[in-house]
Amino acid sequence: MNLKSKLQKGFTLAETLITLGIIGIVAAMTIPTLVANYQKQLLETAFKKQYATLLQVISMLSFEFSNPDITATNDQNELYEFLYEHLQIIEQPDPDDPFDGNNRVAKNMGYLDKDGNSKLKSYSLKTVDFPRCPQLPLKALSNGTHIGGMYNCYVYWIILDTNGRKGPNAFGHDLFYFGYDGNTKTLRALGDGAYGYWNFAATSYCSKNSTNEQNGLGCTNWAVKNKCPDDDTKTYWECLP
Repeated sequence: MNLKSKLQKGFTLAETLITLGIIGIVAAMTIPTLVANYQKQLLETAFKKQYATLLQVISMLSFEFSNPDITATNDQNELYEFLYEHLQIIEQPDPDDPFDGNNRVAKNMGYLDKDGNSKLKSYSLKTVDFPRCPQLPLKALSNGTHIGGMYNCYVYWIILDTNGRKGPNAFGHDLFYFGYDGNTKTLRALGDGAYGYWNFAATSYCSKNSTNEQNGLGCTNWAVKNKCPDDDTKTYWECLP
């Protein structure tokens, strides 16, 4: 066989099909992991950005008010008025029709289905009811974030949905719960163990192995510290279910 015929020799059909099959298997094994890691990176970036913005507004509140009046038992007090004033709210429930207004906005934002049932997910991505004490983040901001808060169950709640309508609307993924400490005028991440009534520091409130209906409410503290609740060798976002 001369040199020209050797150079013209290519792959056989069988060899080509085998190669394509191997590529397909490798792609099927790696692409889902790559997509999942990318989604986790997006959630991490959104959390860090919105958390920094919230901290900035809270620090402004503490600086501007030496003793802010936060005694009202709803969202119409200086804490929330100041918070929402310094954020660009573009949609919120109708204050003159709170029940129907809340349901309409909650459905539009993807938190409730057409029948009014919860579409929220726990940390382990199981569909669960929404927490009745903090309610839902029913104010939409111009940057796509959702936020909400009210005084309820002895807590000044602040709830962040860091990516709005994009989902997954899951505790500890894009839904994070904070409390405002009126004594120290600081923002508290749920799960930090600072309070007996609402600290949510127990393992059942942030673990992929938990079956607790409110699994994920205590994940905010883990996200702030960027530590995995189930594996101390990983970051929070690396071990996200």
